[in-house]
This record gives sequence, C-alpha cells and structure tokens, in this order.
Amino acid sequence: MQHENKPSEALLSDPTYFLSRIDRSVADNIRDIEKSFDEDAGIVKDFIVFISRKMKKDLFGFTRFTLSEFCKETGRNKQTLCEVHPKFRNNPKAEVPEYFGHRFETTFDYALFHMLSNNIIFSRSYEYKHQDKVIELKNFAILKDIKVSIDRHTNTIKIYDVRISDELMEGFFRRYYTIDTNGYKHVGKGRGGDGRKSLYIFLYKTRHQLLSSGKRITKLPIDLLASVAHIESEEPRFKKKSVKRVLDYIREKGKLPFDYTFVQGDPTKKYQELYWVSLDFSVYHEVMEAKEDHNFYIALLERMRDLFHHTYGNHVQITGEKDTFQRWLTNSDADLTHKANELCKAYFKVHNKDITLAMAKKLIRGGLFSDDN
Repeated sequence: MQHENKPSEALLSDPTYFLSRIDRSVADNIRDIEKSFDEDAGIVKDFIVFISRKMKKDLFGFTRFTLSEFCKETGRNKQTLCEVHPKFRNNPKAEVPEYFGHRFETTFDYALFHMLSNNIIFSRSYEYKHQDKVIELKNFAILKDIKVSIDRHTNTIKIYDVRISDELMEGFFRRYYTIDTNGYKHVGKGRGGDGRKSLYIFLYKTRHQLLSSGKRITKLPIDLLASVAHIESEEPRFKKKSVKRVLDYIREKGKLPFDYTFVQGDPTKKYQELYWVSLDFSVYHEVMEAKEDHNFYIALLERMRDLFHHTYGNHVQITGEKDTFQRWLTNSDADLTHKANELCKAYFKVHNKDITLAMAKKLIRGGLFSDDN
C-alpha cells in the first residue's frame, strides 16, 4: 500500500531560510555523537549547528555569544540549561570541574566543558579527500578553549568565548553539507525534539547528496528513519504512523518541502527490508549554497592565513591563548585595514567585481552574511 504526501504551497514560498553549513563528518556520524556525549548529545548537536551559523554570518567574530543567543538560535529552553547538570544534581559528591576559575556546574556549562574535554569518537574511520590526499578521521575535537566572563554592564549575564577545533574549522570551509538553521530550531521544540533534529540533519544530508549527483529521489528503509529520529516502536504499523508524524512535522515546522511515499518491499527477496520510504526532493527549488560562496570562503581563509604568517610568523605570543591565528582572525580590530584589503582581493578573485575598502571593513565588523547586509 502506498501513501502519498505532498507539501503545501506555503512551504514552497516561505522566505525564512538561513542556509548554513554542518560538518559532513558530524552529519554522517550523528549516532556517534549520541554515544560519545550521552545525555549532553542534544546540546552538542545544537552547539555545532549554532557555531557554524555564527561562522557563516561573521567569520571575524563568531566565538563570542550569550546563553540567550544560543537558545534563540536553537530553540532550547534557557531555564532548563541554567539548572544544575543532572550529573551533579543526582550525585552531590561528584566533583564539579573548574577551568580558569569558572565552575562548569549548570547543564549548559557542563556540556561545553564536556566538548572541551572529550572528542566525538567515530565507530569507524571517516575518510574524505583534500587536494588529492585521503584524510582519515578517527575522532573529532569540537572545542580547544573556553572562557566565561560576566558582562560588566549587567553583572549577571555570562559571556562565552570559545575557540573551536581545527577540525571543526576545516569542516566549515571544505567538508560540509548545507542546512537551514531556522528550520532546525523549530523542529526541536517539544517532546522528542532531539530526535526530530537528528532526522532533520539526516534529510538535509540526503538532499545535499542527491542534488550533488543530479538526482532528486531516493528510497530508504523505514527502520533507518525511525532509528535516526529515536522512534522505538516495534510494531510496523505504529512505527509507520510515528515516522509519518515526524516527517509531516519537519515539513511544516522546519519548512523543508519534499514528497514522500511509503513503499512495501518485495518479501521474496532475501535480506531485503519489508518497509521503505521514498523521498522526493524535486519540489525544493533553493538547491544549495552558491558555488561562489564556497570559493570565496576558501580564498578568504587562505589570504588571511598568509597575511597572519607574513606579518607575525611564528613569533607572536598572546598570554592565555592556544591558537593565535584564531584569536587574531576573530578580533575585528586587529590589522583591520590589511584584512579588508585581503577581503577585497578574495572577492574580486571569485566574483570578478571590486568592492571598496570601506565596504570590506563594514563586512568584517558587521558580518559577511549578516541579516542586515
């Protein structure tokens, strides 16, 4: 029996997309995040999507944020994240970690510390090609450093400064799928949100792979989609109903338009799944990030690295900083004119158009892809 579902016209015309990036090694190994970070896995996934969005909007200042900003962009409940982490609430004798004088005791703070002290461990090696070389990843660091301070104007609001790992930065520039982060935060609200977010990432990954190969339709086992979405029903008819409900929710709340059809497998074929879902992304017109955007980021990063090393070599030292290049890059005041010159050159190289030095400075200070640009 087939069941056809088509998206509403409203979904096809909705303008509220923010096309960002997510590291392929993360998206391809969502279950490994869950295994590596246990009850913090949902926050870890949210953080990776959140920090990638900040990089997309403002390469020169993505490391600073507040908890309110994080919750606004991910749909998380601030009050819940401010509560004492269950690890310490359930075991008063558990030692709260301290780092640079800050106690990482709340649910959010401990999840950040968890990302600093632990890697994503892949269940199998992850390989990708770069410059005709095969790069192998067996684990994946997320953060290199965290600093927590209090806003001097309010004396209450925490300000987080983070240094992301080289792997995560490399993934943003060279190894990624595109994803609408506005839809991501909406599908996560309510019970079962972490599972829906995982399936949302999976569907964007599938869409990206299909469109990159010139295809629009694929067929996947219903058990696979149910597993990604954390649907645990054993009875096939209940599992089908749950998968349908989640797919409809993602299309409505996440504004990801696609068609899907339930298809029964061939029972005469040995080892074949009995129930499948055919996914059709033909209706999705905003295909993926423009190739020029990708080339611009690559050219810009290369020019910034060359500028930094030409100016400072390996001699620059900043007290308390482990990554001087990142520190320099994310400080929009440091060598602003030189950075702006390199941005102009990168822009001309990719788009064959000139932009003024004043505009380049504005982009560095205000964000490359800020909402008001």
